[in-house]
Amino acid sequence: MQILEGSSDKNDAHDAVCEAIEPWADDVSPDILFVFHSSQQNPHIVAATLSERFPDSLIVGCTTAGEWLSGQHKNNALVLSALSTSDIRWSISLIEDLNKEASESANKVCDELLQQLDLNKDELKPDKHFCLSFFDGLSAREEPIIAAMANALGHIPLLGGSAADDLKFDHTYIIANGKAYQHTALFILAESKLPFHAIKHQHYIATDISVVITKADVDKRLVYRLDGMPAADRYAQLLGLEVEALTPQIFSDNPLTYPYGDECYMRALRRVCSDNSLEFGCAIEEGMVLNLCEHQNMLGAYDHLMDELKQHTEKAALLLIFNCIYRALEGSNTDINQLLADKTMAVADHVIGFDTYGEQWQGLHINQTLVALALGSK
Repeated sequence: MQILEGSSDKNDAHDAVCEAIEPWADDVSPDILFVFHSSQQNPHIVAATLSERFPDSLIVGCTTAGEWLSGQHKNNALVLSALSTSDIRWSISLIEDLNKEASESANKVCDELLQQLDLNKDELKPDKHFCLSFFDGLSAREEPIIAAMANALGHIPLLGGSAADDLKFDHTYIIANGKAYQHTALFILAESKLPFHAIKHQHYIATDISVVITKADVDKRLVYRLDGMPAADRYAQLLGLEVEALTPQIFSDNPLTYPYGDECYMRALRRVCSDNSLEFGCAIEEGMVLNLCEHQNMLGAYDHLMDELKQHTEKAALLLIFNCIYRALEGSNTDINQLLADKTMAVADHVIGFDTYGEQWQGLHINQTLVALALGSK
């Protein structure tokens, strides 16, 4: 597998793309090109510039809240990774209106993906096929769509992330087909002769401190009351803070989780609204009990993840990372992000990824998690 990569810190989208690909040969025409970039670069120009330069390549990606490239964790940058190999076949399809009925949209996309690869659904195998997902991170529609897609695709690995915009929460974009889209989900189905392995990583433990959602707007992921109190007031009270002190960094440091069985399903807080309600980044329901979390050591937990990956595959050719922005905020306090980026190079020759507004794992949409796909081997 041939992998090329590039990056740029330029804010001008056209200049950033040109700088990132400048070292590549003029005749390069990758099978697929992944692009992740900050809210500083115009996504429409990024998409159009790449499509003009690589007209025969699949070009996929999104806007971010942070960018990963081999050995680096960046902010306000554009990163690219281009893959060429006869051992993987790719297909892509979009859901351009996420408000449509989820199962109908998912079945349509699944049929389109399979048709492009000339496959029947019963030919999908978890050791030969995987699917990547990219969502508009402000759509609040990840849960029904990803659940429907998991049902449509069966038991193959399905993972991905929600596009971001550097915590502005204004506009997030998906890139595909030479265009930038909003309120859209992109799915990429691959048939691979190369080995691959999907991984999920969290480093939180639920405490016995809990709250109950007593009033909410489920569709908008807004919680108006916790334990009968204005939601922001009650959350701040638990932390011994004033509501004015609640920031993305505080949300990152003090996550909430929905414990179910032996698993913790993270429910990240996105922002305090003007009425002191709390906007969440993941599905919530009235009556749901949420627990405050304690942090494990992120570096230690990450070492265990890398050890797990080494047991399943030789050194990967490419590690594709979807990392929650709140993990990145936690890591930024002590330069942990750069240490994590360094550690990934022990398990992969190349790395690309982005900091997300949510992660997809099989049929679930989750928060404050890292999911990744290790592809190929040395």
